[in-house]
Amino acid sequence: MSALDEEQAARVAATMGLLPREYEVLRAELGRTPSQPELAVFSGMWSEHCSYKSTRHLLAKLPREGAAVLAGPGSHAGVVDVGEGWAVAFKIESHNHPSAVEPYQGAATGVGGILRDVIAQGARPCAVMDFLCFGDRNTNRRIEHGVVAGIAGYGNAIGVPNVGGRTHYDRAYEGNPLVNALAAGLIRPAEQRSARCSEREGVFLLVGATTGRDGVLGAAFASEALGSSEENVHRRSHVQVGDPFAGKLLLESVLAYSEELGMLAVQDLGACGIACASFEMAAASDVGIELDLDAVPLREPEMSALEIFLSESQERFAFIVRPDCVDAAIRHFQSYGVGAAAIGVLSNSGRVRVRHRGQLCIDLPAKLVAGGAPASHWPIAEQAPAKRPPPSDVGTPHEPIFTTLRALLARHCDLEPLYSHYDQTVGNRTVYGPGQAACAVLRLPASTRGFALSLTGRGALCDADPYLGAQSALAEACRRLACVGADMVAITDGLNFASPRDPIEHRRLAEVIRGLGDGLRTLEVPVTGGNVSLYNESPRGPIPPTPMIGGLGVVPDVRKAPPARLRSGQRLILVGALRDTATTSDYLIHRYGSALGTPGCDLEAEKQLANFLRTAIEKGLVLTAIAVASGGLLTTLARACLRSGVGASITLAPHDRLHLQLFAEHPAQVLLGTTREAAIALDELGARYGVPVQGLGEIGGTTLQLEGQGAVALSTLGGAYYANPAERQHAA
Repeated sequence: MSALDEEQAARVAATMGLLPREYEVLRAELGRTPSQPELAVFSGMWSEHCSYKSTRHLLAKLPREGAAVLAGPGSHAGVVDVGEGWAVAFKIESHNHPSAVEPYQGAATGVGGILRDVIAQGARPCAVMDFLCFGDRNTNRRIEHGVVAGIAGYGNAIGVPNVGGRTHYDRAYEGNPLVNALAAGLIRPAEQRSARCSEREGVFLLVGATTGRDGVLGAAFASEALGSSEENVHRRSHVQVGDPFAGKLLLESVLAYSEELGMLAVQDLGACGIACASFEMAAASDVGIELDLDAVPLREPEMSALEIFLSESQERFAFIVRPDCVDAAIRHFQSYGVGAAAIGVLSNSGRVRVRHRGQLCIDLPAKLVAGGAPASHWPIAEQAPAKRPPPSDVGTPHEPIFTTLRALLARHCDLEPLYSHYDQTVGNRTVYGPGQAACAVLRLPASTRGFALSLTGRGALCDADPYLGAQSALAEACRRLACVGADMVAITDGLNFASPRDPIEHRRLAEVIRGLGDGLRTLEVPVTGGNVSLYNESPRGPIPPTPMIGGLGVVPDVRKAPPARLRSGQRLILVGALRDTATTSDYLIHRYGSALGTPGCDLEAEKQLANFLRTAIEKGLVLTAIAVASGGLLTTLARACLRSGVGASITLAPHDRLHLQLFAEHPAQVLLGTTREAAIALDELGARYGVPVQGLGEIGGTTLQLEGQGAVALSTLGGAYYANPAERQHAA
């Protein structure tokens, strides 16, 4: 191993991002001075991205157990039983910094990486969703277009439908966009896979693409703040390059490989590449691994040991295989056009030893590297920043109702130009894709049973109140799933924050996770895994704390799941209380320029609403279901009318705070389209469940009419909502 003296090693450790205390711990545990390649391993494996050293003590408090949970945090992906002998593996991951530096490849490899997590669990991917946050839409076209093209390019080519997601535009994300991808796959519960090997003998098999220099030290890059756009250009070498066509071959070959063919354990290669796979598999299995980097198939000449070991080249898996099955395993993968090479063997040492060109260059304890990163306890503010109440004039309307409506529609412009790039139905499981229902719905094989997926979250709400903002995301997930008759059984979370070293940001981070924990316990829902992304900030400043909640629910009968499309002649019903409080909302942001007030959140009311909706849908009383969310009641209705190509006429009792009833974002509200006869039954059902039910009016015509306020043509509203109105047709 290349020798460093003590002073050199400490200096190299600091340049690689290791903290002085971390260097002291690893130096003491090793009992010697580490080599430069070893320090690079610690830099990657002890980064925030891999070790969760600043958040794992907080995440440990989240509820993880549930009757339907078959695999939780620590698995490749969470797995939830959905009935009829099937389970769903699902997980969300971030690829924020790579997408800021190289939007197309950053987003594409984000999709590829989360798909490999699902495949590693043994599931066949059947759905992708994405949650995107960009800065000002007019100045971030390059990033937006690159990200959307990358998501489409990978998902479409590999043959997995994109069934929904969210996109927000807010100057708070200028310079640091958020790109989180969720993947789900179907699996038989007995066919789950693990990175843990129970055997003491085995061969380490590297499968998939050849190894290049792309993505070296990508995990460390993901764990530091972004610089200026000029500085970020020089970080492109940290960004991986994806190949979805190779990914498709790899997917099929990996899912076709099994224990009967010699498989003992499996791990996908993502952050830190071979290093992460070998150390984590060795630590989980309580074994050692002897690796020979000269056996790794390379795509570039003269690669160093550090480059080979830490490369994050995409489309690769690691397997531990029975020694007598190695040749058969290699032939299996080659039959799919996928490369495979034996590059190591198990040992009893508990260490990962790496040789390159005949020389031992890395010799480290597996459990120290994979699980020994010291927890980071940064200073934390005693409390989150004080809430900013709205001004005293909030109860007084400041502009006509329809003027406000057009402004809020412009804030939430039509996203079809984005999701039209994605294949939404490949695989024949999609019942409802983007914009068709309150959330995505997919069917199980040869069944009328299915499952639903939702993605929710609003950084602006968490900016106002991290605790309640996080619970608002949970509440919306529950509400959206209930709109298709689904019971939320688990979540996966993508938690995006700024630097935990800032005491204020650290407090906001802790409050979000505390809010999630309390909210999940109230809803009796576990978290099965996810991702934390830190240091999301740019020279413009930190992003708002932005938790993204991926909710999973079981749909008893997909034929009964109502769409979000309104139809002429339907009765329009509001389920939930009509309130006039000034909650944190897009309305207040529009009016005052910042996230003021407190998010409206009532989880007990959400539970009652969900129970009511599931029963109403089961009884066939609901034709259309629309979750009231961003922009409030009237904005939600206007969006639904525009997407449906039909107007509405509604009546509300006169009220001097009507604008707050219509635009403030209140909890536990849903709009239903139904028949006159069913409206009576819904009223009776609401009384039984203790849920307010109120008739609002009729669906029909080409205007949105509000009694006492006049009417506005859908074509006028469309001018605000659609990015290019000439490309859209609105017919009743």
